[in-house]
Amino acid sequence: MNSKKLILVFCLAISTSVFAQKPDMNLVPYRQGDLWGYASADRSIVIKPEYAEAGLFHEGFAAVKKADKYGFINMEGKVVIPFRYFKVTPFRYGFFAAKGNAKTADGDLHQEKSVLFAGASLTKDGYEICIDTKGQRMPKCPAIPENSAPDINKSSTVEVKTNYSTIHKTGLFDKIIDDYKLVPGADATYYIATRGNNYGVFNNTFDIILPFEYTMIKKKNIGGMTYLLAEKNGLHGVFFGNGSPYITVENKKLQAVTAPNSVSYFIVGQEGKIGVKDMTHKYVVETKYADVAYDSTGTGFILTADDGTKGFWFLSGKTVEPKYAEVKALPVGDYIKVKTQAGKWGYVNSKGLEFFED
Repeated sequence: MNSKKLILVFCLAISTSVFAQKPDMNLVPYRQGDLWGYASADRSIVIKPEYAEAGLFHEGFAAVKKADKYGFINMEGKVVIPFRYFKVTPFRYGFFAAKGNAKTADGDLHQEKSVLFAGASLTKDGYEICIDTKGQRMPKCPAIPENSAPDINKSSTVEVKTNYSTIHKTGLFDKIIDDYKLVPGADATYYIATRGNNYGVFNNTFDIILPFEYTMIKKKNIGGMTYLLAEKNGLHGVFFGNGSPYITVENKKLQAVTAPNSVSYFIVGQEGKIGVKDMTHKYVVETKYADVAYDSTGTGFILTADDGTKGFWFLSGKTVEPKYAEVKALPVGDYIKVKTQAGKWGYVNSKGLEFFED
């Protein structure tokens, strides 16, 4: 791939992560057999299934495929960009820097009016051009001002080195691993430490909070409070920062996750009996699944039954029970994309309504 292509691919990737809008689910891709069209939320066909593939609508446009090439339609079903591309990306907003890269007093780049564009390729070997909403090739691809894009070379984790050499060991511990306070500004400090091959916790008056009998202890800040994730004999549990038990150390699996709505959950359970608890100790997903995994889109949890079929629990509280070969979440809260046992893809909403017919 030449440098021109590399630069374009980079711009497309950054634009997608920062400026891509959530898809418009007023029209949902609908499959009849092997052909795709679009339906309203109640499964009423709006755009007749006649395409080999149908993408989600972004900014009023959806990529569709006929034969081996892609074009774009609008929400009335009209082909607005002909079928001539081997690859496309959804439409999204990009920016062009002002003439001369003029800067404001604080160093920010002036920006022209944002423009809608999509990435496209006239050949099979990658994205080569950017097109506007009329399908015209743009002289250059819209980009993001450097100070607006995430710095992919910088880590969001800040390492803070603390000097524990002033804390007298007195035979209590070998090495301090971490420390915390129950609440910001509190007088008491708590220390996670090791002795031999085990972990424990003590405070600044050398009271033992958790005995040195755990194979691992890690702190986890949730909602301004510190929790301790502990492991012992291959089982996992959670303690409050003061050492009081929160989730007993009896779980084969335990994972703490915080959803985009700032609500935190724990995936807990034994093999074959995995569920999800919220922070009030309530099970929001019953412990009856072979596995539960938090979805990377942040819209819910993928459920796996004993027979390997997949389902989904939405953060709204609705459940689609496992029956599919594969499940992919969408960056919207009410739909998932599923692969049927016959190996064909389709869409399902949080009520279990299927947008396909085999």
